[in-house]
Amino acid sequence: MYNVSKTASTQIYDRLRMPNEIDFKKLGHTIRFLRQGKGWTLTDLAEKSGLSKAYLSDLENGVAGKPNIQYVFVVARALDTTLDRLLRDAAPPVRPSKSGPTSELPPGLAELKAELGLSEEDVEMLATVNFRGNRPRDKEGWRYLLETLRMLSQRRPLR
Repeated sequence: MYNVSKTASTQIYDRLRMPNEIDFKKLGHTIRFLRQGKGWTLTDLAEKSGLSKAYLSDLENGVAGKPNIQYVFVVARALDTTLDRLLRDAAPPVRPSKSGPTSELPPGLAELKAELGLSEEDVEMLATVNFRGNRPRDKEGWRYLLETLRMLSQRRPLR
């Protein structure tokens, strides 16, 4: 359901209290992306969330100012997602520390790093990538993502 640990909810609230750390345009883009992914209009989201269509439009366009956390929660709930999911892309990326353990990396990424001898920059870049709101869940998923990114950047593909 929407059970969020006290620590996570406190972090989310703290992110909204510090407007310099949240990109409200990115938050709006995420909301629009999820809404359109469901095939919904603004009217549909307004009906499901109980918020006005005008406010939702302003929120999606990043011109609503600093949103109330309750409104963001209502939007997340209507879109069948979490506050963290909505705010993840809008907050500055958490950079893995160069001295930090690789066990803090997403599942499978540490194994791929060890297998291919990836640089910290490559690992950092991969750790912040989301594709349609999802991230790879295992080593092979990370390998596919890395190969795709290298192919798209016209680098030599992995073998």
